[in-house]
Amino acid sequence: MNIASVDQVRAAENAAVSTGIAEYELMLRAGRGAARIIREYFPGKQRIAVLCGGGNNGGDALAVAALLKGDIHVFSTKKAAELTGAAGCAARDLPEHIPFTVCESLEPEMLASFDLLIDGLLGIGFKGKSLRKNAASFIRSINCSRLPVAALDVPSGLDCDTGDVPDQAVRADLTITFGAVKRGLLCGKGPELCGVLRTVDIGLADVSEDDRAVTFEDACRMLPRFGSDVHKNRKGELLVAAGSLEYSGAAALTASAALRGGAGIVRLATVKARPGLPFAVICREYPEQETLPADLAVRCADWLDRSTALAAGPGWGNVSPGVLCGLLTFKGPVVLDADALNLIARHPELWQKRDNAVWTPHPGEAARLAAAFGIQAADRETLAKELARKTGAVILLKGKFTRIASPDGREAVILAGSPALATAGSGDVLTGIIGALLANGLAPFEAASAGAACHGRAGELAGNGAVADDLLLTLKAVLKEL
Repeated sequence: MNIASVDQVRAAENAAVSTGIAEYELMLRAGRGAARIIREYFPGKQRIAVLCGGGNNGGDALAVAALLKGDIHVFSTKKAAELTGAAGCAARDLPEHIPFTVCESLEPEMLASFDLLIDGLLGIGFKGKSLRKNAASFIRSINCSRLPVAALDVPSGLDCDTGDVPDQAVRADLTITFGAVKRGLLCGKGPELCGVLRTVDIGLADVSEDDRAVTFEDACRMLPRFGSDVHKNRKGELLVAAGSLEYSGAAALTASAALRGGAGIVRLATVKARPGLPFAVICREYPEQETLPADLAVRCADWLDRSTALAAGPGWGNVSPGVLCGLLTFKGPVVLDADALNLIARHPELWQKRDNAVWTPHPGEAARLAAAFGIQAADRETLAKELARKTGAVILLKGKFTRIASPDGREAVILAGSPALATAGSGDVLTGIIGALLANGLAPFEAASAGAACHGRAGELAGNGAVADDLLLTLKAVLKEL
């Protein structure tokens, strides 16, 4: 789905209406999609307060209210008779059994009997420096309630172009945005306020020609498809060079994720293998020292010859530059993470541009790489693009709404993700998934995009309290969804 400005979204909606699609039909599409996602995300919630304003965002909320099951109550800043256009149609079609209460102010105790709030107060048109009193009262009560919140299109009070919050804004657990991903959701306060971000396609033409947000559905379309006659040698052979005496778990997570991610054969070169490593992983251990030997590529020359892709760097520790120099003689696609990137940051002369590499830095590693390659960037988007341009690698910059940039100018933002991924070893799992996709023949940009989307979805399923090991199990569930 495209990432777009408010003006681009409005132009696309006007274009759709000019072709004969009623504005109310667009609202109903949004409502149907949002109601489905809310039911999936909050399956046990039955006492639902729907909070709506006087514009089309309020109309979206009323369309959702009409479709939800349970004890639904609408609290509005305007009378139903005062709503016009598509929002007026939604008010007219609201079932009579749903209470509709008009409030000049909303007090926190009025929400005490509910277990879910739906925010439809302010939409993409909000640009004011301060909120009206009734909207401010609603937002304060929503945030004070400590109840789960689903925001429609955008958390109320957030500027959809800049991500600024001039006054105060709803803090949502889930935001469902319609037609396009608004830029303000991805910058400024947007990532902090929107929680999990989901999209609903309401049938708009391409809203912009800029970078795209990769949804889980997009990732599904990127992943390789195999016939029923596939065998392990046709699914790619991945060499994983990972781990050290201190960080043997990193090697285990990367290799295990590569198997789960679809590599036909995974060979692991490490210092000392963890006992719990899957039996299917083929291992070579080098326990005579604490880190991988400098001549690793020579010792694994036969494996390099047979491999279709290479994943390197997790858990290396303070290895010799010779480890990376040797491995980079491999001509196939590579994904580099963690200490391989730290080594490049210390010795940028080791890196020679190539068009089949993926780098997966977290913000700290990216900052070190930027300094090494003379890049000054004020924001994540610019940093990812400049690193890709200078190094020739596809850059996957981790974080909330992971950014991916290709040296050919393509960009993507990954919507899937969860705070559950903020745990040691999560990045090693991502490296294994991307390595498997590269081994399966995906191009670097597609492998990075699809891998990050699947990894993010696995984090969502794992939930709070998860450790990196749990991602290996939820990854299996993710791939079964396909």
